[in-house]
Amino acid sequence: MILETVRILLDWTLDAKHALLVEGRDKGFFKEAGIELEILEPASKSAMAIERLHQGDAELAINYPHNILLLQKEFPGVISVGSLVGSNPEGLLSLRKSGINNPKDLIGKTIGVGPSPVSLAQFEMFLKENSIDESSITLRKVGFEGEELLIKGEIDALDAVSYAIPRTINKGFEVDFMPYIEHGLPDSPFLVFAADRIWAKSHRALLKGFYSALAKALDSVENWMQEEWKAYTDKIPGRNAPEEYAVWKLIQPAISNDNTFKLDHSGIKSLMELLTSKRILKENYDIKEYFSNKFI
Repeated sequence: MILETVRILLDWTLDAKHALLVEGRDKGFFKEAGIELEILEPASKSAMAIERLHQGDAELAINYPHNILLLQKEFPGVISVGSLVGSNPEGLLSLRKSGINNPKDLIGKTIGVGPSPVSLAQFEMFLKENSIDESSITLRKVGFEGEELLIKGEIDALDAVSYAIPRTINKGFEVDFMPYIEHGLPDSPFLVFAADRIWAKSHRALLKGFYSALAKALDSVENWMQEEWKAYTDKIPGRNAPEEYAVWKLIQPAISNDNTFKLDHSGIKSLMELLTSKRILKENYDIKEYFSNKFI
């Protein structure tokens, strides 16, 4: 069988959610589907990954659905061909000693939110849905130093993802977490597979093979024990088996469910409505055209 190379650009350095890509490559599942999978290191910014995809530096990229919407004018023809993390894991992370157990506990506190306008829009919607006046909290824009600021006590809560929980616990701190989707925000896919529309349409069978191989790899990873997690993390600088296994247990339900790899169109529509209401996105798009389940 002649294999076709498929280069996939990661969203982040290798971690628990990428285990199924590595497992599928190493176990030969992708080769069985006619694919020589190349896993590429992430771009320094998620928007740059869309640019690289548009330029033909990769066939697939793991990216955020809002980027596909927001960057259509700049990089037309980039679409989503499936979902990886199908539920939004974002929310507010706090140290347990801060006593933040419900939204009203945020009043008078300092909250760290990333520079992305999408992160800010979600946080503002969270405040509105929970009847918290923006003037009652102090908002601080943070970058990668957010967790450090939280640990130092310079902020009281941090806009983060749920799998930051084991990473912070591993540093010796007990934490609490308030998921946005449990406090008024509609759910939507968090990470999707992006591709060029023309490439995807001309490689429909190959993509179906990609998802078939990915499903086999997912089944395999779901049965990993500590030995397999150690073998996986030993090859990744800065990762360790207990922490990545804990991350996997948190993220697994958003990957493996009744709609595995399928895009939730209603959730993406809710995301688009949020972006347009905040004037971050200037126009609406046909959700089913730009987020297609036809390739799965």
